[in-house]
Amino acid sequence: MTSMISRAVKSVAVTVVLAVAPACQGPSETLAAPDILLIVIDCLRRDHVRAYGHGRPTTPNLDALAAEGTLFEQAYSQSHWTRPSIPSYLTGLYPSEHGLLRVERNQEGVITGPALAPEAVTIAEQLKAAGYITAMVGEQYQMSPVFSLDQGFDFFRNHAGRAGNIGRGFLLWLGRHEGEGLFFGYLHYLDIHWPYCPPARFRGRFDNGASDLAVCHQWRTLRAAIRAGEKRLSAADVERLRARYDEELLAVDAALGTLFRGLKQKGRWDDTLIVVTADHGEEFMEHGAIGHDGGLTDVLLSVPLIIKPPASWPGTPLARSDDLVELRSVSSTLRQAAGVDEGPGGPSLVPYLLGRQASDAASYVVAESTLAVSVRSRTHALLVSKEDGSQRLFDRTAEPYEVTDVGVREPEIMAELTRKLGAWRRALVPLHPTHVDVADDTAEGLKDLGYID
Repeated sequence: MTSMISRAVKSVAVTVVLAVAPACQGPSETLAAPDILLIVIDCLRRDHVRAYGHGRPTTPNLDALAAEGTLFEQAYSQSHWTRPSIPSYLTGLYPSEHGLLRVERNQEGVITGPALAPEAVTIAEQLKAAGYITAMVGEQYQMSPVFSLDQGFDFFRNHAGRAGNIGRGFLLWLGRHEGEGLFFGYLHYLDIHWPYCPPARFRGRFDNGASDLAVCHQWRTLRAAIRAGEKRLSAADVERLRARYDEELLAVDAALGTLFRGLKQKGRWDDTLIVVTADHGEEFMEHGAIGHDGGLTDVLLSVPLIIKPPASWPGTPLARSDDLVELRSVSSTLRQAAGVDEGPGGPSLVPYLLGRQASDAASYVVAESTLAVSVRSRTHALLVSKEDGSQRLFDRTAEPYEVTDVGVREPEIMAELTRKLGAWRRALVPLHPTHVDVADDTAEGLKDLGYID
């Protein structure tokens, strides 16, 4: 069903220069600007989505969405945790540029951290300036307005609860603004973040292990004991954690199915560009830990990325792409789709949605933490300490969990990735974020999520 509102109220158009794809040299092509929906599922591992090959039927609605668009097989977040990741895909900036790398308790016991600099421009600000109505509905204390990540949103609610509430809240907001033009919605789901406590009707769907680990009982104590090494997890315990995580994912996917049906009933589905991704992955003892404290490893940086184009766009989207993609490309893609001014970010992914390979696909991707920076090619990953400059090189094709340092036996590859890192550093344009003290409710939320003690 085609949205009459989108066509009648707003006539924004986007010009896609087809010369970005080698096979498409020629005149530019005009596309109808779409409604835009960005969905981020916090902590979602790429390899736990069925469309990416997971053995359990965790994501029937996401799989159906992927069948209407492009699935990116090599998408990487800009960090292994939420704090630096969110600003990167909202602004197109690297963590060293936007500066939101940490939140901590200072010597006086006050929880403090950087807020997004006023000169940083979010995709919400750009779309709002182009005439879009904008809303963020989700659950994530890292998105507290105190950190200025609400820039550009007409409606902003970062404490909306579980997945079903988020979808309902967004559809209610959309219903109140029918007839006001194109929308940009950002939905952030936290359900599969620790602790893995799926709703009762989903609990036990995938549990085929022998563990009696009480995942939801005194989960703060359990997390602390695991982190401290006081509680050692057996293989069966890890399998139970994976099962609970997958059941949470199944519940989120069911809520997304309800959301998608709501968009169809409102006549907004066909004209909506939908992006589904994650801010980072999750670890299940691949490096001796749970959660996402383990640093810049593939299991934490590799994320799903599925994009459905609007039905009015020409061509057939590529079903899958194995090009390297940074999540910074989300902002570039949304800008190009809406026809707004250029800004920072990775290469736009619009060509893939038109059925074409992009000629400017990245040859490497970069991620950061407070302690390190990683440069990943298709075959290798270079990890460099920010403290002492020490380097380690991993062969991603031989060892997907990146344990063995192969730098000594592959010096040429290490030198090449070091050169790429140097070029990346020289191109950075750091901003100067302000530091803010965190209010009590946000502080308690950050403590529950395990970000601070």
